[in-house]
Order: sequence, then structure tokens, then C-alpha cells
Amino acid sequence: MKVLISNDDGPPSLDESPFILPFIEHLESLGWEVKVCLPDSQRSWIAKSFMIKEEIQLRYFNRLTKQITEDKQNDNDFYLLSGTPATCINIALNHLFVDEEFDLVIGGPNFGRNISTIFTLASGTVGAAMEAVLNKKKAISISFCFCNQKPECIKNCCETASDIIQHLYDSSLKDIPWPEHAMFNVNIPMKDYRCPIHITDFHRAVYGSCFKKVESKRNNSFKFSPDFTAINKDNDGLPGTDKWALMNNCVSVTPMIAAFQTAIANDLDYNFDVINKKYAGLV
Repeated sequence: MKVLISNDDGPPSLDESPFILPFIEHLESLGWEVKVCLPDSQRSWIAKSFMIKEEIQLRYFNRLTKQITEDKQNDNDFYLLSGTPATCINIALNHLFVDEEFDLVIGGPNFGRNISTIFTLASGTVGAAMEAVLNKKKAISISFCFCNQKPECIKNCCETASDIIQHLYDSSLKDIPWPEHAMFNVNIPMKDYRCPIHITDFHRAVYGSCFKKVESKRNNSFKFSPDFTAINKDNDGLPGTDKWALMNNCVSVTPMIAAFQTAIANDLDYNFDVINKKYAGLV
């Protein structure tokens, strides 16, 4: 497999982007060829936006020294752009790697969940995958849920993610075509064991204010501070939705058109019983 990866959490860091480096190292251990173009800072909740009035600056992340540099020092340095995840994918496909052919574009792994309509619509991780679809590429967004950083759980999530990616790609070459203009949004519980995999729909969710007023003399400023009381209710995830899957320690795989439409057709289940039987030790 030859893949291009971006995320919305930025370059590797324990605080904000702890999963990107272990995931890439895992894919490389499988023999995959991985190219990486990331935002140079945290860009969550930015969806598929572009920063149209700013010049996008290019820098690099040195995997050996863990330093950000102005010049490329090694062949496996990560490309860093001062833009959004969607910007990273667009520039990577059309400029940085314009002569490369990728089997797949991957958004993530996200530091936390991207389930339900409200998180998916806002996600820069999903936005990166959507940008790839709009550039005629197969794409998958991956999220590790929730924020557990135990090495055994990260390892399990990486292995589950690569199993799902490989399975979907292989299926698209054989009996189950990749949905037209579509991508897959995958949410994996952070467990140290294999979780069952389900094709899901989006949990429909709503919220109120995402901001709070900052007390000051002028009273004219607001800070991002969403209230997730409604979305965090544990009892409203309808069976078959991504929230229901996570509530039951299952992996959710949601096919979606790059217009925020669910892309399940003819009740296809994508044969995930193949992997489930392997996890259960039946094959």
C-alpha cells in the first residue's frame, strides 16, 4: 500500500498529537510506503476549510530529533504546512507529491472521537479525507476513541486501523466497489483487545452554544467552550449508529459521501465478519 496521511492535531506531541507517529511506524512495519503532510499546529474543529488570505508556509518535522526545521534533512521527514488539514491534502496531492500515485489517503488518527453529525461536520480529520475525495482519491478518516495513551491500547488501535484499511481497499478491488464520491469514517475504541466492527450510520445530535462570554469591562468577547451534555448522554445512541457502536465497545465504520451523506447502499455489510472471526480466533 502507498498512502498519504494528514491529520488535524498537528505534528507529533504527547499533549495534542500522540497517535500519528506510532501509527505511521506501524504502517511502515507492514511494508507500506507512507508520505506525510501535516498542519504545523493544532487545527481541530476546522472541518474542510481553507485559509484563503494567508500564504501557506512549508517546514519539516525531523523524526530523529523531533524538531521542526526550515529545510528538509532526511527522506522521511514529515512535511508541515501552516494551513488546515484540507489545505495539506490539496497541496500534497497537487504540488508536493504531484508525481506520486497513492492507493489511499488517510486522515488521522484523530486524538478522540469523530462520531455523530456534530463532530463529523466539524472534524478537520474528516475534512482532510473529504478533500482527498474531491481530488478523486479513495480516502478514510481514522479516530482513536477516546484519549487513552496506554501503549498496548495504541498498538491495538493501530493494528485494527490497518486491518480495516487493507480490508476496505482489497474489497474495492474485488467484489464490493468503493462507493462513488465517498469515504469511510472510522472510530476505534481505545482498548487492548480487538473490538467487533460494524458498518454504521451517523448518530444525529444537536447542541446549543459552543462559546461562553469572557467577563471583561467591555463584555464583547467569547471563548470556545462547548457544552457536550446532550451528546455525552449514554442512552441515546440508536442501534446501528456510530455512537451506539462506541457505547458497546465496537468499531464504527461509516461510509459517507463527500457531502455529509451516508453512503450505505443495498444493506452492504462489507464482510467484516472476516476480520471479526479472526479476532475471535475462529480462523
